[in-house]
Amino acid sequence: MYGVVVCPRCRRAKGVRATQRTTACSCGATIPVRRSSLRARVERVTELPAAVRTVATAVAGGEREYGALLKPPRRRSAQVHVRVAAAVGSGDRRTKVLAAARGLTAEVIVFTREDFARVLSLLGLGDADAALESLRRENLLVEPRPGYFRVITA
Repeated sequence: MYGVVVCPRCRRAKGVRATQRTTACSCGATIPVRRSSLRARVERVTELPAAVRTVATAVAGGEREYGALLKPPRRRSAQVHVRVAAAVGSGDRRTKVLAAARGLTAEVIVFTREDFARVLSLLGLGDADAALESLRRENLLVEPRPGYFRVITA
């Protein structure tokens, strides 16, 4: 377990292991580490920097301002097919088909004919079998397992 303590001298937040007894601040002060003095507790060391930031902001009195500066998280579409279809730009049929195949490869690594057909139907393009065959003829597509495809990246 890890935690965040605040230096009594300089009011700086610092991340520590919860099992240690003391820690030294960069200002030279010795900070006692007690369970009661921990301002935040986290389980993993990877969560510690975010906890230190939060405590430092709270100590400085800027919680509201800090929260206002953060951008709200961007909502991603839950469906891969919608994301891929939205990312395909303009161009002729071949450009759109190749962009759809590259987008599926980027999202799911290996895609099926049904995945490809769904993206093409969202784009208003038909006949997924012909599109797959044309990409295969141009050596842009590989079938690592029967029924599964991915674009060859250079």
